[in-house]
Amino acid sequence: MKSHLVILSLATFAPFLPIHAAPAVPNPVRDAIVGDALLNNNGYRLLETMTTRHGARLTGTEGNLHSMDLLESELQKLGIATRRETYTIPGWNRLEDSVLLVSPVKRELRAAALGYVDRNETVEAGLAYLASGEVDAIEAGSLQDRIALVAPNISFTHDEYQRLSDEHGALGVLLINRVNGGQLLARVANHDGLPPPFPIFSITVEEGRWMQRQLDEGMDVRVRLEARSETAELEVDNLVAVLPGTSDRKVVVGGHFDSWDLGQGAMDNGLGVAQLFDTARILQAHSPKNAHTVEIVWFNAEEWGLWGSIDYANRHDPETIRVMLNLDMVGEPIAVNAMGFDELVPVLEAFSESLGAWEFQQKVANKTWLGSDHHPFILKGVPAITFNAPIAPEDVRFFHDFGDTFDKVDPGMLGRATALVALLTHDLANDTTSGLRRYDESETAELFRKAGLEDRLRKAGKWPFAEDQDG
Repeated sequence: MKSHLVILSLATFAPFLPIHAAPAVPNPVRDAIVGDALLNNNGYRLLETMTTRHGARLTGTEGNLHSMDLLESELQKLGIATRRETYTIPGWNRLEDSVLLVSPVKRELRAAALGYVDRNETVEAGLAYLASGEVDAIEAGSLQDRIALVAPNISFTHDEYQRLSDEHGALGVLLINRVNGGQLLARVANHDGLPPPFPIFSITVEEGRWMQRQLDEGMDVRVRLEARSETAELEVDNLVAVLPGTSDRKVVVGGHFDSWDLGQGAMDNGLGVAQLFDTARILQAHSPKNAHTVEIVWFNAEEWGLWGSIDYANRHDPETIRVMLNLDMVGEPIAVNAMGFDELVPVLEAFSESLGAWEFQQKVANKTWLGSDHHPFILKGVPAITFNAPIAPEDVRFFHDFGDTFDKVDPGMLGRATALVALLTHDLANDTTSGLRRYDESETAELFRKAGLEDRLRKAGKWPFAEDQDG
């Protein structure tokens, strides 16, 4: 769920001191936070232990359960109070699924069923290539009793998959990945927990383009789809660590705990898991009492539809949340994003200016994006912050697949990002003068319009604002 993901060149990573930048004002607590993050980097060691012992953290699996137990145990050893918040979601179990190229040659393809694809009867049919994501533009009869081979970078809503079945007679879908090198892109068929009308698989660029060329040659290309995975209601937990403050307001710092199951989830979102842990540890050591309570939250089931952050945002009174900071694959921070909340811009500009040699090269951004755990908070008008923090292209290409492994995590990158996260959390937890406020419904709707997201949210059936607020 990383619609914001942008692969940038390594040249953009180095946040060197602007030649005229003023030096940071010495502050013993902030200095201790940075030094602890860089020199100890305990989150890196926790992530190594977690991924080595328990592997991936797919929601509902033993890897997810045991990893959360390990994390909670380590927090409690530090004297940090924790709690679990339990909720029920549409769950999904990956079982033995397969895609077999039957003709013109026989070959089992590298493929992964999309989340919420339910058990189906075996389907064998010819392929038809689909170059457009516009369902209305599909030629009548072109998909009848066929399996659609879909070009990269195309996705469909649940309703559109239903139309491919009901109106066009499609029997299944193969989605060609957007990154080469035998990569897959694990993802869900929809964010509502609804079984799609037919099997849907992610396949590699190489095998997808191969079958496309066969179709272009007029060959009879047939595949067999076997979907054995199953949907089932599932009870899961968020984990919350609490550092009490003196006010009745709180700062929420969160990121998703779950991962996909093809790799180890070390980058997505093991980085956030580690950064949240070390932020809790560092604040407990150097600033345990702040003006506002800090709640550090590991959200579960983000990859399946933001279920954990939705539950947290619904469970807690939004008036008590001063600001939310979301950590989702934070690599090398080069900027920070106020996500459309104008009152956050001067706060974040001051934070950047306080960093001395680490001052961000780019200006503070102020435009929201979709697809991660800040979204349920913004829907309730709660100010939210994200980092623009790319990961090296040769590593980030593996997210959601087999290659998302611990060996690709750079400890220096992780330590520096943790230092910045902990510094920002400390500053937000002790900010009592800025004009941060919760937006009302009309202001929140306008925030999404300014970001150009209204049509996309409406298409997905996710526009929650009353019609009399629509301008």
